[in-house]
Amino acid sequence: MAISGRNMKILVDTDVMFDTLTKREPFYKDSAIVWSWVSEGLVEGYISAISVNNIFYIVRKLNGLEYAQRLVDRILEDFEIISLTKDILKQARTIDSGDYEDLIQYFSALHEGCEIIVTRNKRDFPQIGLKLMTPKEFIDYFTNEMS
Repeated sequence: MAISGRNMKILVDTDVMFDTLTKREPFYKDSAIVWSWVSEGLVEGYISAISVNNIFYIVRKLNGLEYAQRLVDRILEDFEIISLTKDILKQARTIDSGDYEDLIQYFSALHEGCEIIVTRNKRDFPQIGLKLMTPKEFIDYFTNEMS
C-alpha cells in the first residue's frame, strides 16, 4: 500500500531532535532532513509531551534560557504534541524491560496512530506494532514511497 506523505504520521524520538538542535555529527544531516520534512508539511510529525520539557531542560543548561525558549517555540510550531495521559504511563509500565521514557514515546505514538518512530536507538523500543527506523532508513523509505 502506497502511503501519501501528507498522511504519514511519524513520531520523532528525542534523540533525533537533539541531533538536529545540537548539530551532532555524524547524525545531524539525516535528522535535519527529517525535521525539515515535518516543517514543510511533507509528513505529519509528532513528539511526545515528555520530549518538550526534556529538550528545554538540557538546552537551557547548555545554551541558556532565551535560546531554550526559542527552540521550544520552534518545536511547537513544527510538531504536533501528543498529550501524556495516565493510560500511556500505565501501558509503558506493562513492559519490564527497556527505557521507560522510550516506552512512553512508543505508547504515545500508538495512541496517536503514528505508523513509524524515527529514532537512532531502535533497541530500546518494543519490536512489534510500529515500524522503527533510523533517520537514514526513514529518508530512504519516504523517498521510495513518494517516487
